[in-house]
Amino acid sequence: MSEDNPPVSTGSGDDGTTTLLGGGRVAKDDVRVALLGDIDEASASLGIARAETEDKEIGELLLELQRLLYRIMGDVAMPEEQNAVGSEDVSRIDEALENWRKRTEIPNEFVVPGESKMGALLDFARPVVRRVERGMVTAGHVQDHPNALQAVNRLSDLLFVVARNADGKNPLSRE
Repeated sequence: MSEDNPPVSTGSGDDGTTTLLGGGRVAKDDVRVALLGDIDEASASLGIARAETEDKEIGELLLELQRLLYRIMGDVAMPEEQNAVGSEDVSRIDEALENWRKRTEIPNEFVVPGESKMGALLDFARPVVRRVERGMVTAGHVQDHPNALQAVNRLSDLLFVVARNADGKNPLSRE
């Protein structure tokens, strides 16, 4: 193994603990570790959708959201006084949500995922993001990282709207 290529497995977690970014070791069943896994899954779900999209704008949005999720992972893994996610991140999601909502007709009835592959992939990512939100509450990150929690809450709404746009059922004209 070359020195430029660090080992993937260190064996340090063989005792059932792991190191968080903020320092210290915690049990692998710690709520923060579970939450980090959920955030990682949410990002991977968005990555699958990004890999499948042919729409450049959706692809760029999903990459931006994945990067946001990694910053949220940093907030979860760091000490309480550090916040990688700010109010400007929440504002960007709000702006994107409004932008996509203006050009997407939202059905008045319950939506059954599967109208399109892209819509289904985004609909699959949405409940994973909702699980992240519940995990943040369980882990006590409401007071410590309010912007991260708000961003995750808005993210699931944004995914719903973009999924409806991708379905193309009743899209309004793109401006």
